Amino acid sequence: WRNMCVSPQLCSARYSLALLMFFGFAVVYGLRVNLSVAMVAMVNDTESHQSLNRSTGPRYSWSLETQGMLLGAFYFGKMVTPIPGGYLAGHFGGRIFLGGGILGTAALTLLTPLATQLGISWLFALRALEGATSGVTLPAMMAMWACWAPPLERSRLMTISGAGTSFGAFVAFPVTGIICESLGWPAVFYICGGAGCLWAVFWFVLVSDDPRTHPRISEPEKNYIINSIGSQGSAHGWSIPLVSMMFSVPLWAIIICQMCSNWSYCTLLTSLPTYMDNVLHFDLQQNSFLSALPYLGAWLFSVLSGVVADHLLEREVMSVTAVRKIFTLAGKLAQLSLHIKIFRPFFT
Repeated sequence: WRNMCVSPQLCSARYSLALLMFFGFAVVYGLRVNLSVAMVAMVNDTESHQSLNRSTGPRYSWSLETQGMLLGAFYFGKMVTPIPGGYLAGHFGGRIFLGGGILGTAALTLLTPLATQLGISWLFALRALEGATSGVTLPAMMAMWACWAPPLERSRLMTISGAGTSFGAFVAFPVTGIICESLGWPAVFYICGGAGCLWAVFWFVLVSDDPRTHPRISEPEKNYIINSIGSQGSAHGWSIPLVSMMFSVPLWAIIICQMCSNWSYCTLLTSLPTYMDNVLHFDLQQNSFLSALPYLGAWLFSVLSGVVADHLLEREVMSVTAVRKIFTLAGKLAQLSLHIKIFRPFFT
């Protein structure tokens, strides 16, 4: 497949799919983080900077422990569904699971103001369900690209679509702050949930599981994708070598690396607005803008890294394994060093 004719990328079905995935992940990450900013507006604050919060809507006397529990509820649900979701997406196709996951998360988000009025337990359960429905989206994306992404474009297509996560967080933080101050915090969940439902309409109308069944794909592009991927793109489902996986050192290295990285990422995603409010005393719009900045950098560098990685593979500068290891190591070390730089003053 290195020497076969490459189908044009501009206006192609596969890059249209990547763009639609990009907006889908932007929406679902907006649904994930909107509570982090809205929480600042939802909670009664008896500190001297109370006047900085100008949002309208009901207020609640939640302790910091309760706030942390509610912000973390999403991840209790999200832990449960990625593995079974990935397995089922491999058998039945990723379209229904990715679209259904985002649609389900959006529909549940619309119920957030009601659940908040009913009580903490209801809101916790709702957020956990949102996490469960969104947990299938990433493995469903992988299942989709197994059928759609030519090997030499895989890094680029996956990073374009996956970059929606950082872009969604970057946009959601300041937009949530603006909505809270102008329309009140309940409007955040109605607007974000409505956006997710609207995206799902486009997804189910325009997307097919496989290039073979896509009604609008060009014949040259379809042949290029099918021939470059080979039989792996037509096989749905797979057997799981559980024993080999349990004793695989490379697999455990990936799992540990991802766990450490996600711990840092999710801590900032959920807790940074509360920290900006309670410790640094920024007003709501400043808080939401500053909380968004890390994800602007993540979005830009994720897209750039995918393009560079594919370029290195196309030129055969490095092997696939070397590219993956170098890019992963560089990203994790940069993240670690910057965290140490930021938080070192608090421990000296």
